Amino acid sequence: MSRRRYRRSRGQTLVEFALVSPLFILLVFAAIDFGGYFGSRLAVESAADAGARVAAIQNQGATFSGTAILNVIKADQGPASLTTNVNCTWNGTTLNPNTYPPFSFTGNGCVGIWYFDLLAAPTGPPTLCEQWSVATQAWTPSTIPSGCVEPGEDVVVVGIGYRYTTLTPLPSIASGALTTYGETQILEEGLPSS
Repeated sequence: MSRRRYRRSRGQTLVEFALVSPLFILLVFAAIDFGGYFGSRLAVESAADAGARVAAIQNQGATFSGTAILNVIKADQGPASLTTNVNCTWNGTTLNPNTYPPFSFTGNGCVGIWYFDLLAAPTGPPTLCEQWSVATQAWTPSTIPSGCVEPGEDVVVVGIGYRYTTLTPLPSIASGALTTYGETQILEEGLPSS
């Protein structure tokens, strides 16, 4: 019995490589996409934390500067290309720890700066009393209710929504999973308004 040896020709190897390489390249770029998404997710959460730290020491007096909060968010955005002139929409009128994300947006992203009054509803959840609009650079509503944006009496929430744009079509199969949120809640610590 003679043994036959199977030998691959150079042409067969190139054909096999041509068949497998597009899938391999697609998987490599999909891995890069997921790495980019998780880097952006960490950046969004970090930017929300940084913005909330600045917002917590602001008050309704002359020291308040929504621009200062946005500058900190922009400086801390890392690889994410955040949209900092579109408002996020708060879902409801209270601060509910069981709802996540507590805000929504359309488009590629948003920033929200909200103030919740702890004393207005002592037996229930804190209620939304004011928002700093990043779109108009003004308070919404324009007249701050009594007791709102007061140190030690309010919780400030900074939220950032971001939709990651992929390089390949593979991660877009789970496109809802490529939307990320960063949200930080801090007790207002600024000086009392005069």
